[in-house]
Amino acid sequence: MPTKTSVLIASIASAVLFTVAAPTPEASAASITKATYQTTDALNLRASATTSSKKLLTIPKGKSVVSSYKTGNWYKVSYSSKTGYVSGSYLKKKAAVKASTVGTSFTKTNYTTTDSLSLRKSDSAASTKLLTIPKGTTLSSSYKKGSWYKVSYKSKTGYVAGSYLKKKTTVKTSSVGTTFAKTNYITLDALNLRTSNSATSTKLLTIPKGKVVTSSYRKDNWYQVSYGSKKGYVSGSYLKKTTSSSASLPPVGSAADYSGTTMYVLVPFNDSLTLRSGASSISPSIGTLPRGSVVTVTNALHKTKGFVAVKTSDGRYGYVEATYLSLFQPSMSARPLVVLDPGHGGHDVGAARYGIYERDIVMSVSKLVAERLSKTVDVKLTRYTNDYYPSLTDRSVISNAHKTNIFVSIHINAASSTSAYGAENFYYRGNASVALSRNLQKNLVNSIGLRDRGIKFGNLAVLRGTNAPATLTELGFLSNANDRAKLVSPSYQQRYADAVASAILSSL
Repeated sequence: MPTKTSVLIASIASAVLFTVAAPTPEASAASITKATYQTTDALNLRASATTSSKKLLTIPKGKSVVSSYKTGNWYKVSYSSKTGYVSGSYLKKKAAVKASTVGTSFTKTNYTTTDSLSLRKSDSAASTKLLTIPKGTTLSSSYKKGSWYKVSYKSKTGYVAGSYLKKKTTVKTSSVGTTFAKTNYITLDALNLRTSNSATSTKLLTIPKGKVVTSSYRKDNWYQVSYGSKKGYVSGSYLKKTTSSSASLPPVGSAADYSGTTMYVLVPFNDSLTLRSGASSISPSIGTLPRGSVVTVTNALHKTKGFVAVKTSDGRYGYVEATYLSLFQPSMSARPLVVLDPGHGGHDVGAARYGIYERDIVMSVSKLVAERLSKTVDVKLTRYTNDYYPSLTDRSVISNAHKTNIFVSIHINAASSTSAYGAENFYYRGNASVALSRNLQKNLVNSIGLRDRGIKFGNLAVLRGTNAPATLTELGFLSNANDRAKLVSPSYQQRYADAVASAILSSL
């Protein structure tokens, strides 16, 4: 029969064994093979492995994180300088990309990117991202590792995934071309003028979308044309036969596809643009985009006011307010903002003579002005294509939404009498607007050789509603043969742009 002492000892031993056998809260914690995971939803990073611990930050959906330690279903990760724990329920393991140690050299080949594509430092999806290459870019490669191709883009050399490359077919040049009756064509997109009938030949310049060119000779599908002071070849795939000699694309009532346009976020410093799940200011926010962020427009409808669908550079889809997008990348240091307003647009062609529309010419000149200004100041346009018409109120609202330094509305005159000709400028209020009008008038008269019709007070809606110093400039008369010849000339359009840009810069 056991004594009381032996019973007591046995009970204590049993309790000790039971205590040792019971798992501690950290018993399931363990180091794991280092792996990359993708978040399947917005995911809280917490200070410890429990939902009741402090939230450090929220990791957006679709982000990559790396972990080599877990406890229970909580993974230890780092994101944006913070280290903590996330729930494994919202992680998806990314397939490891095996980087081959030995690559393969091959004949230099041209490829086209089929989507926005990350250029990485090495042949791995986990390596450092150098930059994003836009969809439709032509790249050359003569070396690959596994499915990763070594390429160069914008002074950076690295690797891209071959699954987003499409081999370009070689254009075979023929020694003998075909002569035919002189024909007018309109360019359906921005089009490279090359030295010979080959996509690999030297590019002389880029002919803007919507320009009319004439050809009477071709080799295969390459047409010989002249533009500016250059003569060369363009691909016939981007030409459409037209009976008009005017640069009028698109025709009245038609719509241009706006999708695929690269744009930049234009907001004040230390501010950001909300990316929303729907085309409404009450739609939930799915992130923010700081000044200078790159987006690709994904909806076909051209808008400069209201919401447009976009894809961000890191692959997110959503909607942003078009008012805060620009075709031109803003500076990350303080500099003035100029808003250019190409008059008319869409159904409103403005002045029209012999199939030539004011709407199209002012669009062409405005983009040339913007290109020159963008090297020195930030630039915003009230419209980007000829198929879109912002109301007069919209144009002022777009300008007033920003800290605009100068607003210029660009137009062309017309009169019932063909003898009316020359340039004039209108202002509504303020000495700064008067000075801007005077500078524009002086440059147009001296640089283009136009008759000086002077500067005038103009009680015009687009000037009345705009807060910034503003002017409405008339570049000449479409109804006058001499003025019209200058307005439709590509070389003169360059001179108009230089004159306007110079006047704006001298007025800042």
